[in-house]
Order: sequence, then structure tokens, then C-alpha cells
Amino acid sequence: MNHQDFISRPGFVYRIGNQYYYLGKWICQKCSDSDAADSHYMYELAYKEQNPADLNLYFQKLRAYSDFALTPPLDKEGVHRAQDLLLESLSDIQAEDLTHQIHVFEECCSRFLNL
Repeated sequence: MNHQDFISRPGFVYRIGNQYYYLGKWICQKCSDSDAADSHYMYELAYKEQNPADLNLYFQKLRAYSDFALTPPLDKEGVHRAQDLLLESLSDIQAEDLTHQIHVFEECCSRFLNL
């Protein structure tokens, strides 16, 4: 897994262990916003309970949190380096969990964003 895995994905909040990160084609940044962390918990709960209304709400919120975290000017190479460093530091369990989260994100993109 490396930055190429995020080239075509818009930003989103992902949980890695007990930390949260904004990851996407233009961002790789630690998330310290407790509201975003709470929204991620509710997003996971809505997915688990198969509640489409709440899932859409929290999916959209997590997308928005990531967009609001963007800071200009864009340093594309810096983002790619940061993503590669973060992804290379993951344990096998963390990498597997992130892969699952990406799968759920893509499922939600097709359901709620028609991507």
C-alpha cells in the first residue's frame, strides 16, 4: 500500500489504531478533531447496523471534515511522501483494517456520490 492507493480518492477520515487521519489525493494529516472522531464512530456503527440514512449523514460529514482540513497551497509531493511514510509504518493488522475501511468508503461513494 502506498500513495498510489489514494490518487483517485477524495479525502476522508480514517481510523488507524486509536488515531484518526485525513487521507486522500490531496491530504495526509493527523486528525485531532474530537467531533470528527465521534462522527467516525457513528459512521462505523451506522454501517454495522445497515442504517442507510445515518450512514449517508456521517459519510458526508467525514468527507466535509477532510475537505475543511485542506490547507493551501497544495504540496503534492509532500502529501505523497507523508502518505508513503504513514502507510509503510502500519502493522499488518492496521493495513488490513485500513484496506477494509477503504472498501467501505468506496461502497459509500458509489451509493451516495454516484462515483
